[in-house]
Amino acid sequence: MSIKTDALIVGAGPCGLFQIFELGLLGLKAHIVDSLDHPGGQCAELYPDKPIYDIPAIPVCTGEELVQNLLKQIEPFNAGFHLGE
Repeated sequence: MSIKTDALIVGAGPCGLFQIFELGLLGLKAHIVDSLDHPGGQCAELYPDKPIYDIPAIPVCTGEELVQNLLKQIEPFNAGFHLGE
């Protein structure tokens, strides 16, 4: 199977998810690969319910809320997800 994309992102944690957004703003198509079977990285895996206080412009959110907000933000860019790989 051949995949055509402008960028390949390794790691579907918050930084990788935000990278989809940034690339999408530039009109670039991205695919993202992660060994976990779901996006979110450590935020989703290790502390989904723990409050996070150091996200710019967000006074407090949980790891799960952060991941869900990022997924909503990147929806328009139709990134390819390759999870559990």
